[in-house]
Amino acid sequence: MIYEYALEPELVAGWGDRHAGRYFIEKFGLGHPRVVSRYPRRWKRLVWEAFGGGNDIERKRLEELIARLSESMVKRRDLRWNAGAAWLDNAEDEDARVPFHAIIANTNPRYHGRVLVADDLDHETPLWACSRGAVVPRMPPAMAAAVAGMLRVAQVVIFVDPHFGPGQRRHREPLKQFLRTVVDARPCGAPQRIEVHCSADGGATESFFRDECQRLLPPIVPPGLQIHLVRLREQAGGERLHNRYILTDLGGVTLGVGLDGGDAGDSDDVNLLDRAQYEERWRQYASDPPAFDRPEPSVTIEGSA
Repeated sequence: MIYEYALEPELVAGWGDRHAGRYFIEKFGLGHPRVVSRYPRRWKRLVWEAFGGGNDIERKRLEELIARLSESMVKRRDLRWNAGAAWLDNAEDEDARVPFHAIIANTNPRYHGRVLVADDLDHETPLWACSRGAVVPRMPPAMAAAVAGMLRVAQVVIFVDPHFGPGQRRHREPLKQFLRTVVDARPCGAPQRIEVHCSADGGATESFFRDECQRLLPPIVPPGLQIHLVRLREQAGGERLHNRYILTDLGGVTLGVGLDGGDAGDSDDVNLLDRAQYEERWRQYASDPPAFDRPEPSVTIEGSA
């Protein structure tokens, strides 16, 4: 529900125009299903170089647009870049290494399957049309596939399910699929932080919960990956620990039933959080201090080979 797009600098340089700028500024960023790839690392500088002159009004519009586009960028590592080649040639080469969801450009001279011409875009254009919600079977592969575009480019991932229990296979199997998705075809290096947040009031003691995590979770965590299990407790007069989320540094989704798997025929609603919702939930779970008490140390699990 959140996807990485490479934007041609020459194209973006023309978005100082009122109409184009208004259209595209509403399509990217926190609370939207599209995020911009910082490709190459000098992407913002290339946009300004392509802009050249222009009047003060257009320059101000472009400045605001670049600020919005770059507030939650995907920062690729080990990217391919030939300084002597055109941006689009480079982007197509980089796409062959690790695919973008799509490349947005002024033209598509080689009829590349993932290059979209900006002037031809509408709400039905394949690879540009992005749903903000979906009905998803509660089977681990389908659950992970629904959020794969987000997980593979996020640097911070927080899974929130009050009822998560390491001893329950219906919780372990979806987490296993989510974590595999985090590392699959990843363009931006290892994630900085992965956490699972659940309730400390589920009946299990701290020592039992820790033992269960250490016994059962290492085999489902990909080698080289580290996750932190965090148990939370509601504060008096504070927020309820009830809803289920997957929150990342690029945005987040909410799930109606939970992060656990279901029976054949079960489904769930997965919906993208808008900007205000996301910022509030991010503050509650990811900020310091959070909106919940943490009555015990977190449990750290390293993936086993």
